[in-house]
Amino acid sequence: MSKKGRLFFALGLLSLLALVGLFFAVGVWMPFMWVIIATAVIAFAGGFYQDRKTIKEFFTMKATKHGMNMGVMVLLAIVFLSAINFTGARHYKAFDFSSNQINSISEQSKNILNSLDSDLRVYFFYKTGVERSEENKRLFRELVKHYQDVNTKVKLDIVEINERPSLAREFEATNGAGEAFLDYKGSRNKIENYSEQDFTNAIIKATRKSKKNIYFLEGHGERSLDDEKSELSLSGFRQMLEKNSYEVKKLSLTKETRVPSDAHVLVIAGPHQQILAAEAKAIEDYLKNGGHLFLLLDEKTPMGLGGLLKSFGLELEPHYVYNVFNSPMGQVVNAQAATVAVDYSTSNDITKLFTSSQMTLFRNPHSFKLTEHDSAINQEVIVKTPQSSVALADVDSTDYTGTPKSFNLGVHVRGKLGGSAKEFSAVVFSDVDFLSNILLYQNLNRDLALNTIAALAQETDLISISAKEPQATKMLLSPPEFNQFFKFTVVGLFLPLPFVFMILSIVLWYKRRHA
Repeated sequence: MSKKGRLFFALGLLSLLALVGLFFAVGVWMPFMWVIIATAVIAFAGGFYQDRKTIKEFFTMKATKHGMNMGVMVLLAIVFLSAINFTGARHYKAFDFSSNQINSISEQSKNILNSLDSDLRVYFFYKTGVERSEENKRLFRELVKHYQDVNTKVKLDIVEINERPSLAREFEATNGAGEAFLDYKGSRNKIENYSEQDFTNAIIKATRKSKKNIYFLEGHGERSLDDEKSELSLSGFRQMLEKNSYEVKKLSLTKETRVPSDAHVLVIAGPHQQILAAEAKAIEDYLKNGGHLFLLLDEKTPMGLGGLLKSFGLELEPHYVYNVFNSPMGQVVNAQAATVAVDYSTSNDITKLFTSSQMTLFRNPHSFKLTEHDSAINQEVIVKTPQSSVALADVDSTDYTGTPKSFNLGVHVRGKLGGSAKEFSAVVFSDVDFLSNILLYQNLNRDLALNTIAALAQETDLISISAKEPQATKMLLSPPEFNQFFKFTVVGLFLPLPFVFMILSIVLWYKRRHA
């Protein structure tokens, strides 16, 4: 290669290096960079022209041809592997083998994602250098990845606030440590926390065209929806409904003559005073018009709703149900402990995802007896206690009669009431405390509550088991087992090996020396 050719190629290479350095230093494309590109192109063209004969001879050499053939094969292999990698990145299936599926999202979230018919844009705003911004960005990216594994319509955009200030102002994003939003068909919502629960709630709010109304009956000593300090109030349940894009309202049938027509679900949560006949008639008329009722009884008597229960083919049994525990003193009943239910309907939408290894907890529940009813009414027991359960006449008593058996705590009733043309749906429980602040977040109580509302409101995509929390798995080895393992592996196997190899080496050396 001539001296002029080397100068041309050196100039072209230096121009390219200068272009790359300037681009990374400035961070944006500048018009003068076209001049550097033109200089590099002219320099390389001049080098090829100056040494055109040498280059032609080089490419016609036999060694060059063989080398080019090998290069083409290597290039084809690289292209093939790149295509496989690209295809695998675009089309893949994730499997979660953890015991509680902590590395994947719940069925509820999957159902909602599968209902998307347009792209779900997710934005994460942050500022470089702000404390915890990188950690929050990593955590949020991992969370979104679980959703993208289910549906590729989920699109993530990581935005540095200073680089794209107009977009940050559009979303009113100012928190440099990290702030997330989602946009679905123009409907935007902020993601409050980087958890599956909050992410899915934000999707629900963005995808719901209208909120469904949940009315709570009041005026008969029902549980409070507003007292956040009381363990027995339903304030947590109310907040949970609102997070799932329901509109929670209160209803007094002493002020209103009928249940509003926009009531998707009517909740009667533990009345302690008699419901008047006129009120019971209004509730019955609501059901005849195809209404949906969530009834939770707390007293030994149905508090004015006995006629409605009778039409359902149910009778409230005036006793308290508890579990029997084995102890050194024999079988005992602890009336202070929560009553556990583990038997669920496998065909009902509310409980079909529950298993017998998962518990729901109740506090001093009664039970229902199934009675004769109209053929237009269908009953389905959805929650029962285990066979090791007994009934007590009073909470202060520990004596029970008869043998332990299973008791019905929750029943789903559907059909046409009183010859009406429309079909109603009602879920009746013999306890209200499983919705209270003290028990709502225990075991499957939250899922049972939300699934019941979702089934009654005909929101089938919200029926599931909520996201699981990570669980620690411990392996305990008893001292004798550990000692035996230690003796076998360390003393019996690993410790003698170096000496065995050393002896073999000495023997081989000695034989070769005297061969």
